[in-house]
Amino acid sequence: MSVPHVIAATDHVLVSEWMDGTPLARIITDGTKEERDRAGILIVRFLFSGPARVGLLHADPHPGNFRLLADGRLGVLDFGAVDRLPGGFPPFFGRLLRLMHTGDIEDVERELRAHGFLREGVSIDLPALRAFLAPLAEPSKVESFRFSREWLRNEAARFADLRSSSVARRLNLPPSYVLIHRVSTAGVGVLCQLECEGPFRAEVLRWMPGYAEEEPGPGEPGPDQEKPQAVAPATPEV
Repeated sequence: MSVPHVIAATDHVLVSEWMDGTPLARIITDGTKEERDRAGILIVRFLFSGPARVGLLHADPHPGNFRLLADGRLGVLDFGAVDRLPGGFPPFFGRLLRLMHTGDIEDVERELRAHGFLREGVSIDLPALRAFLAPLAEPSKVESFRFSREWLRNEAARFADLRSSSVARRLNLPPSYVLIHRVSTAGVGVLCQLECEGPFRAEVLRWMPGYAEEEPGPGEPGPDQEKPQAVAPATPEV
């Protein structure tokens, strides 16, 4: 990974050196399969390793903020939206992934309630909840996954069939998790534009705590209870 050196910074403006490279938008439209696959795995590695390595999450993953450098590294720009995660990703997300992968949607519901995503007294249709969460969980369920626009359209259509259950309106996204959710959904969108394929499961599980069976079960406190805090701007310390 590579980030440009900072030339000047204020509370609201960050000026950095120019970074040469092929914009990700061009990789999306004209890149070879090898280039698209490499870009995809590097983006996933960057987004998921940041909190574990430096306690920061780049919270604006769109094609304009990435480029492939001549030496094969991923160049990253624009650090105006950053989530501070001093303890890395909360283990809650790893546990939620494991529960989605094992297919126990009742435990998924309990985990969401324990962390404030479902308020007391709010009911939810479980098949609709599974359809809502599937696009975020399915890519890390198998050893190798291919992102595509067609897959994303199919997932969206499957959820649209269950729109009457109003899953999105029933879920309560705690403020401390807003940017993590933004990265998850926007990141999937970028990977589907790339139509990339690769061992994304290995990258996610390498950097995501809470997935292993020995971790605390649904609703139990994890080893770090500090909530993430959204901040902007921040210097590119990666």
